[in-house]
Amino acid sequence: MDYLQKIRSSVAAQVHSVAAQVNLALPGNPILREYTVGQQVASAGPGLCWKIFSATRNSTKQDVAVWIFEKKQMENWLKVKREEFSEVLKRGVSQLTRLMHPRILRVERALEESRDCFAFCTEPVFASLANCFNDFGNMPSTPKCLKDFSLESIEIRHGLFQLSEALAFLHNDTKMVHSNVSPSSIIINKKGDWKLASFDFCIVGVVSTQDKVIFEIPNWSRNSISALCPDLDFVSPELVQGDTFDYSSDIFSIGMLAITCFNKGKSIMESQNSFACYRKMFENLRHSIPSILQNKNVPEELQEALSKCLNPAPEQRLPVIQFTKLKYFEHPLVKTLNFLDSRNALDVSQKIQFFKSLPNIIPQFPLRVQLQKIYPHLAGEFGTPILIPFILESVFIIVENCNSEEFVEEIMPSLVSVFPIQTPYQIGLLLLNKVDLFLKKMPTTSLKQHLIPLIFNSLSNESTKIQELCLMELPRLVKYIDREQMHTQFLPKLLRMVLEAKENKVLIFLLFFKNSNEFCKIPKGFVSFLRKSVINVCGVMGFVLGFLQATDVVRSSLMANFSFAFQKARFRI
Repeated sequence: MDYLQKIRSSVAAQVHSVAAQVNLALPGNPILREYTVGQQVASAGPGLCWKIFSATRNSTKQDVAVWIFEKKQMENWLKVKREEFSEVLKRGVSQLTRLMHPRILRVERALEESRDCFAFCTEPVFASLANCFNDFGNMPSTPKCLKDFSLESIEIRHGLFQLSEALAFLHNDTKMVHSNVSPSSIIINKKGDWKLASFDFCIVGVVSTQDKVIFEIPNWSRNSISALCPDLDFVSPELVQGDTFDYSSDIFSIGMLAITCFNKGKSIMESQNSFACYRKMFENLRHSIPSILQNKNVPEELQEALSKCLNPAPEQRLPVIQFTKLKYFEHPLVKTLNFLDSRNALDVSQKIQFFKSLPNIIPQFPLRVQLQKIYPHLAGEFGTPILIPFILESVFIIVENCNSEEFVEEIMPSLVSVFPIQTPYQIGLLLLNKVDLFLKKMPTTSLKQHLIPLIFNSLSNESTKIQELCLMELPRLVKYIDREQMHTQFLPKLLRMVLEAKENKVLIFLLFFKNSNEFCKIPKGFVSFLRKSVINVCGVMGFVLGFLQATDVVRSSLMANFSFAFQKARFRI
Protein backbone atom coordinates (compact mmCIF):
# COMPACT_ATOMS: atom_id res chain seq x y z
CA MET A 1 0.00 0.00 0.00
CA ASP A 2 2.84 2.40 0.84
CA TYR A 3 4.42 1.60 -2.51
CA LEU A 4 1.18 2.36 -4.38
CA GLN A 5 0.77 5.58 -2.42
CA LYS A 6 4.28 6.67 -3.42
CA ILE A 7 3.49 5.95 -7.09
CA ARG A 8 0.22 7.89 -6.83
CA SER A 9 1.97 10.87 -5.23
CA SER A 10 4.74 10.81 -7.82
CA VAL A 11 2.27 10.72 -10.73
CA ALA A 12 0.20 13.55 -9.20
CA ALA A 13 3.31 15.69 -8.79
CA GLN A 14 4.35 15.06 -12.40
CA VAL A 15 0.84 15.87 -13.69
CA HIS A 16 0.85 19.11 -11.71
CA SER A 17 4.29 19.99 -13.08
CA VAL A 18 3.23 19.26 -16.68
CA ALA A 19 0.02 21.28 -16.23
CA ALA A 20 2.04 24.24 -14.95
CA GLN A 21 4.40 24.01 -17.93
CA VAL A 22 1.45 23.81 -20.35
CA ASN A 23 -0.13 26.88 -18.80
CA LEU A 24 3.12 28.77 -19.19
CA ALA A 25 3.44 27.62 -22.79
CA LEU A 26 -0.11 28.53 -23.80
CA PRO A 27 -0.69 32.13 -24.82
CA GLY A 28 -2.38 34.13 -22.11
CA ASN A 29 -3.16 33.37 -18.49
CA PRO A 30 -5.57 30.51 -17.59
CA ILE A 31 -7.65 32.90 -15.49
CA LEU A 32 -8.23 35.12 -18.51
CA ARG A 33 -9.75 32.10 -20.27
CA GLU A 34 -12.08 31.26 -17.38
CA TYR A 35 -13.35 34.79 -16.74
CA THR A 36 -14.79 37.56 -18.88
CA VAL A 37 -12.78 40.62 -17.88
CA GLY A 38 -14.32 44.08 -17.98
CA GLN A 39 -12.97 47.53 -17.21
CA GLN A 40 -10.16 48.31 -14.79
CA VAL A 41 -11.67 49.60 -11.55
CA ALA A 42 -8.68 49.94 -9.23
CA SER A 43 -4.98 49.42 -8.55
CA ALA A 44 -3.37 48.13 -5.37
CA GLY A 45 -0.40 46.38 -3.81
CA PRO A 46 3.26 47.47 -3.57
CA GLY A 47 3.63 50.55 -5.73
CA LEU A 48 0.04 49.93 -6.95
CA CYS A 49 1.52 47.24 -9.19
CA TRP A 50 -1.69 45.17 -9.40
CA LYS A 51 -4.33 46.21 -11.92
CA ILE A 52 -7.81 45.25 -10.70
CA PHE A 53 -10.62 44.58 -13.19
CA SER A 54 -14.30 43.84 -12.82
CA ALA A 55 -15.01 40.37 -14.19
CA THR A 56 -17.52 37.53 -14.43
CA ARG A 57 -16.84 33.82 -14.16
CA ASN A 58 -17.87 32.20 -17.45
CA SER A 59 -19.31 29.03 -15.91
CA THR A 60 -21.39 30.52 -13.08
CA LYS A 61 -21.76 34.21 -14.07
CA GLN A 62 -20.45 35.09 -10.60
CA ASP A 63 -19.15 38.64 -10.24
CA VAL A 64 -15.49 38.82 -9.19
CA ALA A 65 -12.44 41.04 -9.43
CA VAL A 66 -9.46 39.88 -11.49
CA TRP A 67 -6.04 41.08 -10.32
CA ILE A 68 -3.32 41.24 -12.97
CA PHE A 69 0.37 42.03 -12.61
CA GLU A 70 2.04 42.55 -15.97
CA LYS A 71 5.65 41.39 -15.94
CA LYS A 72 6.64 44.09 -18.41
CA GLN A 73 6.56 46.49 -15.44
CA MET A 74 9.88 44.89 -14.40
CA GLU A 75 11.56 44.84 -17.81
CA ASN A 76 14.08 47.54 -16.84
CA TRP A 77 15.00 45.86 -13.54
CA LEU A 78 17.99 43.65 -12.91
CA LYS A 79 17.19 39.95 -13.20
CA VAL A 80 17.80 39.35 -9.51
CA LYS A 81 15.33 42.11 -8.60
CA ARG A 82 12.74 40.74 -11.03
CA GLU A 83 12.99 37.32 -9.45
CA GLU A 84 12.89 38.76 -5.93
CA PHE A 85 9.79 40.85 -6.60
CA SER A 86 8.03 37.93 -8.29
CA GLU A 87 8.59 35.85 -5.16
CA VAL A 88 7.31 38.71 -2.98
CA LEU A 89 4.06 38.89 -4.97
CA LYS A 90 3.58 35.11 -5.03
CA ARG A 91 4.13 34.90 -1.30
CA GLY A 92 1.68 37.73 -0.66
CA VAL A 93 -1.12 36.16 -2.70
CA SER A 94 -0.41 32.75 -1.17
CA GLN A 95 -0.80 34.17 2.35
CA LEU A 96 -3.96 36.03 1.37
CA THR A 97 -5.45 32.86 -0.12
CA ARG A 98 -4.92 30.90 3.10
CA LEU A 99 -6.38 33.51 5.44
CA MET A 100 -10.14 33.25 5.98
CA HIS A 101 -11.78 36.10 7.90
CA PRO A 102 -14.65 38.54 7.16
CA ARG A 103 -12.25 41.51 7.42
CA ILE A 104 -9.65 40.09 5.03
CA LEU A 105 -10.12 40.19 1.26
CA ARG A 106 -11.62 36.91 0.05
CA VAL A 107 -9.77 35.08 -2.73
CA GLU A 108 -12.02 33.30 -5.25
CA ARG A 109 -9.32 31.83 -7.50
CA ALA A 110 -5.70 31.15 -6.60
CA LEU A 111 -2.73 32.74 -8.36
CA GLU A 112 -1.91 31.63 -11.91
CA GLU A 113 1.31 32.52 -13.72
CA SER A 114 1.85 32.83 -17.44
CA ARG A 115 4.72 34.16 -19.52
CA ASP A 116 3.47 37.73 -19.42
CA CYS A 117 1.58 38.09 -16.14
CA PHE A 118 0.39 36.90 -12.75
CA ALA A 119 -3.37 36.79 -12.14
CA PHE A 120 -5.80 35.79 -9.39
CA CYS A 121 -9.43 36.50 -8.48
CA THR A 122 -11.10 37.98 -5.41
CA GLU A 123 -14.51 39.17 -4.34
CA PRO A 124 -15.75 42.24 -6.31
CA VAL A 125 -13.75 45.41 -5.62
CA PHE A 126 -14.83 49.06 -5.54
CA ALA A 127 -11.35 50.61 -5.14
CA SER A 128 -8.23 50.56 -3.03
CA LEU A 129 -7.98 53.16 -0.28
CA ALA A 130 -5.06 54.67 -2.19
CA ASN A 131 -7.37 55.22 -5.18
CA CYS A 132 -9.90 56.88 -2.86
CA PHE A 133 -7.08 59.23 -1.83
CA ASN A 134 -6.66 60.28 -5.49
CA ASP A 135 -3.64 58.08 -6.15
CA PHE A 136 -4.42 56.50 -9.52
CA GLY A 137 -1.04 54.99 -10.29
CA ASN A 138 -1.10 52.13 -12.81
CA MET A 139 -4.57 53.14 -14.01
CA PRO A 140 -5.44 54.46 -17.50
CA SER A 141 -7.83 57.10 -16.17
CA THR A 142 -9.83 58.14 -13.13
CA PRO A 143 -12.89 55.90 -12.68
CA LYS A 144 -16.19 57.76 -12.88
CA CYS A 145 -17.17 56.67 -9.37
CA LEU A 146 -13.98 58.22 -7.90
CA LYS A 147 -14.20 61.65 -9.50
CA ASP A 148 -14.55 64.29 -6.77
CA PHE A 149 -14.61 61.42 -4.28
CA SER A 150 -14.20 61.99 -0.54
CA LEU A 151 -14.75 59.61 2.35
CA GLU A 152 -17.68 60.26 4.67
CA SER A 153 -16.97 60.39 8.41
CA ILE A 154 -19.04 57.25 9.04
CA GLU A 155 -17.07 55.40 6.34
CA ILE A 156 -13.79 56.28 8.06
CA ARG A 157 -15.16 55.38 11.47
CA HIS A 158 -16.50 52.00 10.39
CA GLY A 159 -13.54 51.30 8.09
CA LEU A 160 -10.98 51.79 10.87
CA PHE A 161 -13.03 49.50 13.09
CA GLN A 162 -13.06 46.80 10.40
CA LEU A 163 -9.28 47.08 9.96
CA SER A 164 -8.73 46.81 13.70
CA GLU A 165 -10.74 43.58 13.70
CA ALA A 166 -8.58 42.26 10.86
CA LEU A 167 -5.42 43.03 12.83
CA ALA A 168 -6.89 41.45 15.96
CA PHE A 169 -7.37 38.25 13.96
CA LEU A 170 -3.82 38.35 12.58
CA HIS A 171 -2.20 39.05 15.94
CA ASN A 172 -4.22 36.69 18.11
CA ASP A 173 -5.01 33.80 15.79
CA THR A 174 -2.19 33.65 13.24
CA LYS A 175 0.72 35.22 15.18
CA MET A 176 1.39 37.45 12.20
CA VAL A 177 2.46 41.07 11.72
CA HIS A 178 1.17 42.57 8.49
CA SER A 179 3.89 45.28 8.48
CA ASN A 180 2.37 47.19 5.54
CA VAL A 181 -0.98 48.57 6.74
CA SER A 182 -1.22 51.36 4.19
CA PRO A 183 -3.71 52.75 1.64
CA SER A 184 -2.35 50.50 -1.12
CA SER A 185 -2.98 47.41 1.04
CA ILE A 186 -6.58 48.22 1.95
CA ILE A 187 -9.36 47.27 -0.42
CA ILE A 188 -12.89 48.64 -0.31
CA ASN A 189 -15.17 45.97 -1.73
CA LYS A 190 -18.42 46.47 -3.63
CA LYS A 191 -20.36 46.52 -0.36
CA GLY A 192 -18.21 49.34 1.02
CA ASP A 193 -16.37 47.13 3.52
CA TRP A 194 -12.69 47.82 4.21
CA LYS A 195 -10.67 44.63 3.71
CA LEU A 196 -7.04 44.02 4.54
CA ALA A 197 -4.99 42.65 1.62
CA SER A 198 -1.44 42.74 0.20
CA PHE A 199 0.37 40.39 2.56
CA ASP A 200 3.58 40.69 0.53
CA PHE A 201 5.67 41.84 3.52
CA CYS A 202 3.87 40.04 6.35
CA ILE A 203 6.04 38.42 8.99
CA VAL A 204 4.94 35.24 10.77
CA GLY A 205 6.16 34.82 14.33
CA VAL A 206 7.81 31.77 15.82
CA VAL A 207 6.88 30.62 19.32
CA SER A 208 10.01 30.26 21.46
CA THR A 209 10.59 27.82 24.28
CA GLN A 210 9.38 30.50 26.71
CA ASP A 211 6.04 30.70 24.78
CA LYS A 212 7.06 34.10 23.49
CA VAL A 213 6.43 34.97 19.84
CA ILE A 214 9.61 36.05 18.06
CA PHE A 215 9.69 37.81 14.68
CA GLU A 216 12.59 37.77 12.25
CA ILE A 217 13.88 41.30 11.61
CA PRO A 218 13.64 42.19 7.89
CA ASN A 219 16.38 44.12 6.12
CA TRP A 220 14.41 46.23 3.69
CA SER A 221 16.88 49.13 3.65
CA ARG A 222 19.12 47.26 1.20
CA ASN A 223 16.46 47.53 -1.54
CA SER A 224 16.94 50.32 -4.05
CA ILE A 225 13.52 49.60 -5.60
CA SER A 226 10.69 51.03 -3.50
CA ALA A 227 8.24 48.28 -4.50
CA LEU A 228 10.48 45.77 -2.69
CA CYS A 229 9.72 47.29 0.71
CA PRO A 230 6.56 48.47 2.50
CA ASP A 231 5.20 52.00 2.20
CA LEU A 232 7.52 53.83 4.62
CA ASP A 233 4.97 56.58 5.25
CA PHE A 234 3.09 54.08 7.43
CA VAL A 235 5.82 51.78 8.78
CA SER A 236 6.82 51.88 12.46
CA PRO A 237 10.27 53.33 13.33
CA GLU A 238 11.55 50.07 14.83
CA LEU A 239 10.94 48.24 11.54
CA VAL A 240 12.74 50.95 9.57
CA GLN A 241 15.68 50.92 11.96
CA GLY A 242 15.89 47.11 11.95
CA ASP A 243 15.22 46.83 15.69
CA THR A 244 13.28 44.15 17.53
CA PHE A 245 9.54 44.53 16.87
CA ASP A 246 6.19 42.92 17.62
CA TYR A 247 2.46 43.35 16.97
CA SER A 248 2.61 46.98 18.07
CA SER A 249 4.21 47.85 14.72
CA ASP A 250 0.83 47.37 13.04
CA ILE A 251 -0.79 49.62 15.68
CA PHE A 252 1.60 52.40 14.71
CA SER A 253 0.63 51.87 11.07
CA ILE A 254 -3.11 52.05 11.69
CA GLY A 255 -2.53 55.24 13.69
CA MET A 256 -0.71 56.82 10.75
CA LEU A 257 -3.43 55.59 8.43
CA ALA A 258 -6.16 57.15 10.59
CA ILE A 259 -4.48 60.57 10.43
CA THR A 260 -4.18 60.23 6.65
CA CYS A 261 -7.91 59.53 6.40
CA PHE A 262 -8.72 62.76 8.24
CA ASN A 263 -6.04 64.69 6.36
CA LYS A 264 -7.75 64.25 2.97
CA GLY A 265 -5.55 61.31 2.03
CA LYS A 266 -2.20 63.04 2.61
CA SER A 267 0.36 61.31 4.80
CA ILE A 268 2.10 63.38 7.46
CA MET A 269 5.40 61.61 6.68
CA GLU A 270 5.91 62.01 2.90
CA SER A 271 9.15 60.05 3.07
CA GLN A 272 9.12 59.26 -0.68
CA ASN A 273 10.06 55.73 0.42
CA SER A 274 13.56 56.89 1.34
CA PHE A 275 14.90 55.37 4.57
CA ALA A 276 17.15 58.37 5.19
CA CYS A 277 14.28 60.78 4.61
CA TYR A 278 12.03 58.72 6.90
CA ARG A 279 14.49 58.85 9.81
CA LYS A 280 14.90 62.60 9.44
CA MET A 281 11.16 63.28 9.23
CA PHE A 282 10.30 60.99 12.13
CA GLU A 283 12.72 62.83 14.42
CA ASN A 284 10.84 66.02 13.62
CA LEU A 285 7.44 64.40 14.09
CA ARG A 286 7.94 62.43 17.29
CA HIS A 287 7.70 65.53 19.48
CA SER A 288 4.84 67.18 17.59
CA ILE A 289 2.25 64.39 17.43
CA PRO A 290 -0.29 66.11 19.78
CA SER A 291 -0.31 69.31 17.73
CA ILE A 292 -0.53 67.34 14.48
CA LEU A 293 -3.60 65.48 15.74
CA GLN A 294 -5.31 68.77 16.51
CA ASN A 295 -4.41 70.35 13.17
CA LYS A 296 -5.38 67.42 10.92
CA ASN A 297 -9.11 67.34 11.69
CA VAL A 298 -8.81 64.24 13.87
CA PRO A 299 -11.94 63.91 16.05
CA GLU A 300 -11.27 64.92 19.63
CA GLU A 301 -12.56 61.59 20.94
CA LEU A 302 -9.86 59.79 18.93
CA GLN A 303 -6.85 62.04 19.57
CA GLU A 304 -5.69 60.48 22.83
CA ALA A 305 -5.89 56.94 21.43
CA LEU A 306 -3.94 57.87 18.28
CA SER A 307 -1.32 59.61 20.38
CA LYS A 308 -0.74 56.29 22.16
CA CYS A 309 -0.72 54.37 18.86
CA LEU A 310 2.05 56.64 17.52
CA ASN A 311 4.22 56.47 20.61
CA PRO A 312 7.87 55.90 19.56
CA ALA A 313 8.14 53.28 22.32
CA PRO A 314 6.37 50.10 21.10
CA GLU A 315 5.50 48.94 24.62
CA GLN A 316 3.52 52.15 25.21
CA ARG A 317 1.17 51.63 22.27
CA LEU A 318 -2.39 50.38 22.57
CA PRO A 319 -2.95 46.63 22.15
CA VAL A 320 -5.20 45.91 19.18
CA ILE A 321 -8.02 44.59 21.39
CA GLN A 322 -8.15 47.91 23.24
CA PHE A 323 -8.17 49.73 19.92
CA THR A 324 -11.28 47.82 18.77
CA LYS A 325 -13.07 48.88 21.97
CA LEU A 326 -12.45 52.62 21.67
CA LYS A 327 -15.39 54.86 22.48
CA TYR A 328 -14.97 56.31 18.99
CA PHE A 329 -16.39 53.05 17.60
CA GLU A 330 -19.47 53.06 19.86
CA HIS A 331 -21.30 55.46 17.56
CA PRO A 332 -24.95 54.40 16.88
CA LEU A 333 -24.38 54.30 13.12
CA VAL A 334 -21.34 52.03 13.55
CA LYS A 335 -23.43 49.75 15.77
CA THR A 336 -26.11 49.63 13.07
CA LEU A 337 -23.58 48.61 10.41
CA ASN A 338 -22.04 46.02 12.72
CA PHE A 339 -25.51 44.61 13.41
CA LEU A 340 -26.08 44.24 9.68
CA ASP A 341 -22.70 42.52 9.31
CA SER A 342 -23.68 39.97 11.97
CA ARG A 343 -27.28 39.43 10.80
CA ASN A 344 -26.64 35.83 9.72
CA ALA A 345 -26.12 34.90 13.37
CA LEU A 346 -29.54 36.30 14.41
CA ASP A 347 -32.90 34.54 14.53
CA VAL A 348 -36.00 35.79 12.70
CA SER A 349 -37.52 37.58 15.70
CA GLN A 350 -34.31 39.55 16.33
CA LYS A 351 -34.14 40.54 12.66
CA ILE A 352 -37.77 41.69 12.69
CA GLN A 353 -37.16 43.95 15.70
CA PHE A 354 -34.08 45.43 14.05
CA PHE A 355 -35.74 46.01 10.66
CA LYS A 356 -38.69 47.71 12.37
CA SER A 357 -36.37 50.35 13.82
CA LEU A 358 -34.10 50.73 10.77
CA PRO A 359 -36.27 53.28 8.87
CA ASN A 360 -35.66 55.78 11.68
CA ILE A 361 -31.88 55.40 11.33
CA ILE A 362 -31.32 55.14 7.57
CA PRO A 363 -31.81 58.88 6.83
CA GLN A 364 -28.76 59.61 9.03
CA PHE A 365 -26.48 57.73 6.60
CA PRO A 366 -25.04 59.34 3.45
CA LEU A 367 -26.55 57.99 0.23
CA ARG A 368 -23.37 56.13 -0.80
CA VAL A 369 -23.42 54.24 2.50
CA GLN A 370 -27.11 53.47 2.05
CA LEU A 371 -26.42 51.98 -1.38
CA GLN A 372 -23.12 50.23 -0.64
CA LYS A 373 -23.31 49.14 2.97
CA ILE A 374 -27.02 48.90 3.85
CA TYR A 375 -29.02 47.87 0.80
CA PRO A 376 -26.98 44.69 0.02
CA HIS A 377 -27.80 43.40 3.51
CA LEU A 378 -31.50 44.17 3.01
CA ALA A 379 -31.50 42.44 -0.37
CA GLY A 380 -29.77 39.48 1.24
CA GLU A 381 -32.96 38.82 3.21
CA PHE A 382 -35.29 38.78 0.18
CA GLY A 383 -35.08 35.00 0.28
CA THR A 384 -37.03 35.02 3.57
CA PRO A 385 -40.56 36.21 2.64
CA ILE A 386 -41.69 36.66 6.25
CA LEU A 387 -39.05 39.40 6.68
CA ILE A 388 -39.78 41.30 3.45
CA PRO A 389 -42.68 43.43 4.80
CA PHE A 390 -40.36 44.70 7.54
CA ILE A 391 -37.54 45.38 5.06
CA LEU A 392 -39.41 47.19 2.29
CA GLU A 393 -39.96 50.43 4.18
CA SER A 394 -36.18 50.85 4.52
CA VAL A 395 -35.70 49.90 0.87
CA PHE A 396 -38.20 52.55 -0.25
CA ILE A 397 -36.35 55.23 1.73
CA ILE A 398 -33.15 54.39 -0.15
CA VAL A 399 -34.99 54.29 -3.49
CA GLU A 400 -36.45 57.75 -2.88
CA ASN A 401 -32.98 59.15 -2.14
CA CYS A 402 -31.21 57.77 -5.21
CA ASN A 403 -31.56 58.81 -8.84
CA SER A 404 -32.91 56.62 -11.65
CA GLU A 405 -29.45 55.48 -12.76
CA GLU A 406 -28.47 54.41 -9.25
CA PHE A 407 -31.80 52.64 -8.82
CA VAL A 408 -31.43 50.69 -12.06
CA GLU A 409 -27.81 49.69 -11.38
CA GLU A 410 -27.77 49.09 -7.62
CA ILE A 411 -31.31 48.26 -6.47
CA MET A 412 -33.65 47.11 -9.23
CA PRO A 413 -31.86 43.84 -10.17
CA SER A 414 -32.51 42.37 -6.72
CA LEU A 415 -35.70 44.25 -5.79
CA VAL A 416 -37.72 42.87 -8.73
CA SER A 417 -37.26 39.37 -7.29
CA VAL A 418 -39.77 40.42 -4.62
CA PHE A 419 -42.51 41.39 -7.10
CA PRO A 420 -43.84 37.84 -7.80
CA ILE A 421 -44.07 36.93 -4.08
CA GLN A 422 -47.72 36.90 -2.94
CA THR A 423 -47.36 35.57 0.60
CA PRO A 424 -47.48 37.29 3.02
CA TYR A 425 -50.01 39.58 1.33
CA GLN A 426 -48.45 42.71 2.95
CA ILE A 427 -45.66 42.51 0.34
CA GLY A 428 -48.14 43.23 -2.45
CA LEU A 429 -49.78 46.02 -0.45
CA LEU A 430 -46.48 47.77 0.16
CA LEU A 431 -45.38 47.48 -3.47
CA LEU A 432 -48.70 48.73 -4.85
CA ASN A 433 -48.57 51.72 -2.52
CA LYS A 434 -45.28 52.70 -4.19
CA VAL A 435 -46.36 52.57 -7.83
CA ASP A 436 -45.70 56.33 -8.04
CA LEU A 437 -42.10 55.73 -7.00
CA PHE A 438 -41.58 52.93 -9.53
CA LEU A 439 -43.03 55.05 -12.33
CA LYS A 440 -40.42 57.71 -11.57
CA LYS A 441 -37.41 55.40 -11.26
CA MET A 442 -37.98 52.44 -13.59
CA PRO A 443 -37.42 52.57 -17.35
CA THR A 444 -40.39 51.66 -19.56
CA THR A 445 -39.02 48.24 -20.48
CA SER A 446 -38.66 47.34 -16.79
CA LEU A 447 -42.17 48.59 -16.03
CA LYS A 448 -43.55 46.23 -18.66
CA GLN A 449 -41.34 43.36 -17.58
CA HIS A 450 -41.78 43.58 -13.81
CA LEU A 451 -44.47 46.02 -12.66
CA ILE A 452 -47.25 44.92 -15.04
CA PRO A 453 -46.94 41.24 -13.98
CA LEU A 454 -47.22 42.48 -10.37
CA ILE A 455 -50.54 44.12 -11.31
CA PHE A 456 -51.78 40.95 -13.03
CA ASN A 457 -50.92 38.84 -9.99
CA SER A 458 -52.61 41.35 -7.70
CA LEU A 459 -55.88 41.08 -9.65
CA SER A 460 -55.98 37.41 -8.65
CA ASN A 461 -54.98 38.00 -5.04
CA GLU A 462 -57.43 36.87 -2.37
CA SER A 463 -57.04 40.14 -0.47
CA THR A 464 -59.78 42.62 -1.38
CA LYS A 465 -57.57 45.47 -0.25
CA ILE A 466 -54.87 44.46 -2.73
CA GLN A 467 -57.46 44.19 -5.51
CA GLU A 468 -58.71 47.70 -4.76
CA LEU A 469 -55.20 49.16 -4.70
CA CYS A 470 -54.45 47.41 -7.96
CA LEU A 471 -57.56 48.80 -9.65
CA MET A 472 -56.84 52.29 -8.39
CA GLU A 473 -53.43 52.21 -10.06
CA LEU A 474 -54.61 50.66 -13.34
CA PRO A 475 -55.52 53.94 -15.13
CA ARG A 476 -51.84 54.96 -15.10
CA LEU A 477 -50.51 51.55 -16.00
CA VAL A 478 -52.83 50.28 -18.70
CA LYS A 479 -50.82 52.10 -21.38
CA TYR A 480 -47.90 49.76 -20.63
CA ILE A 481 -50.04 46.65 -21.35
CA ASP A 482 -49.58 45.43 -24.91
CA ARG A 483 -52.38 43.97 -27.02
CA GLU A 484 -51.50 40.34 -26.41
CA GLN A 485 -51.28 40.82 -22.63
CA MET A 486 -54.59 42.69 -22.70
CA HIS A 487 -56.44 39.78 -24.30
CA THR A 488 -54.65 36.79 -22.75
CA GLN A 489 -53.96 37.98 -19.19
CA PHE A 490 -55.55 41.26 -18.14
CA LEU A 491 -59.15 40.87 -19.43
CA PRO A 492 -59.60 37.24 -18.29
CA LYS A 493 -58.33 38.12 -14.80
CA LEU A 494 -60.64 41.14 -14.68
CA LEU A 495 -63.68 39.07 -15.61
CA ARG A 496 -62.78 36.39 -13.10
CA MET A 497 -62.54 39.06 -10.41
CA VAL A 498 -66.09 40.22 -11.21
CA LEU A 499 -67.51 36.73 -11.08
CA GLU A 500 -65.70 35.81 -7.85
CA ALA A 501 -65.80 39.17 -6.06
CA LYS A 502 -67.18 39.21 -2.53
CA GLU A 503 -66.86 42.89 -1.75
CA ASN A 504 -69.18 45.39 -3.47
CA LYS A 505 -66.58 48.14 -3.29
CA VAL A 506 -64.41 46.26 -5.74
CA LEU A 507 -67.35 45.90 -8.08
CA ILE A 508 -67.98 49.65 -8.02
CA PHE A 509 -64.50 50.21 -9.39
CA LEU A 510 -65.11 47.70 -12.14
CA LEU A 511 -68.48 49.22 -13.05
CA PHE A 512 -67.17 52.72 -13.64
CA PHE A 513 -63.57 52.46 -14.80
CA LYS A 514 -64.67 52.33 -18.46
CA ASN A 515 -65.20 56.10 -18.46
CA SER A 516 -61.51 56.80 -17.92
CA ASN A 517 -59.65 57.84 -21.05
CA GLU A 518 -56.69 55.75 -19.94
CA PHE A 519 -58.70 52.57 -20.57
CA CYS A 520 -59.19 53.20 -24.25
CA LYS A 521 -57.29 49.99 -25.03
CA ILE A 522 -60.08 47.83 -23.60
CA PRO A 523 -62.60 46.74 -26.26
CA LYS A 524 -65.97 48.46 -25.82
CA GLY A 525 -67.83 45.18 -26.23
CA PHE A 526 -65.93 43.69 -23.30
CA VAL A 527 -66.69 46.74 -21.15
CA SER A 528 -70.42 46.41 -21.85
CA PHE A 529 -70.29 42.70 -21.05
CA LEU A 530 -68.32 43.42 -17.88
CA ARG A 531 -70.90 45.96 -16.69
CA LYS A 532 -73.71 43.49 -17.19
CA SER A 533 -71.72 40.87 -15.29
CA VAL A 534 -71.27 43.28 -12.39
CA ILE A 535 -75.02 43.99 -12.20
CA ASN A 536 -75.83 40.28 -12.42
CA VAL A 537 -73.37 39.40 -9.66
CA CYS A 538 -74.25 42.04 -7.08
CA GLY A 539 -77.76 43.10 -8.13
CA VAL A 540 -79.14 46.58 -7.76
CA MET A 541 -79.30 46.44 -3.95
CA GLY A 542 -75.76 45.14 -3.76
CA PHE A 543 -74.59 47.99 -5.96
CA VAL A 544 -76.42 50.54 -3.83
CA LEU A 545 -74.98 49.09 -0.61
CA GLY A 546 -71.51 49.15 -2.09
CA PHE A 547 -72.02 52.74 -3.19
CA LEU A 548 -73.07 53.73 0.33
CA GLN A 549 -69.98 52.02 1.83
CA ALA A 550 -67.66 54.10 -0.31
CA THR A 551 -66.14 57.34 0.95
CA ASP A 552 -67.72 60.72 0.19
CA VAL A 553 -64.91 61.49 -2.23
CA VAL A 554 -65.61 58.33 -4.20
CA ARG A 555 -69.38 58.91 -4.31
CA SER A 556 -68.83 62.45 -5.59
CA SER A 557 -66.45 61.16 -8.22
CA LEU A 558 -68.86 58.50 -9.40
CA MET A 559 -71.68 60.99 -9.68
CA ALA A 560 -69.58 63.56 -11.54
CA ASN A 561 -69.82 62.03 -15.00
CA PHE A 562 -68.14 58.83 -13.76
CA SER A 563 -64.86 60.77 -13.55
CA PHE A 564 -61.79 58.86 -12.47
CA ALA A 565 -60.69 61.36 -9.89
CA PHE A 566 -61.68 58.79 -7.27
CA GLN A 567 -58.59 56.73 -8.02
CA LYS A 568 -56.75 58.82 -5.38
CA ALA A 569 -59.36 58.02 -2.71
CA ARG A 570 -58.94 55.49 0.08
CA PHE A 571 -61.64 53.16 1.42
CA ARG A 572 -62.62 52.07 4.89
CA ILE A 573 -62.04 48.34 5.06
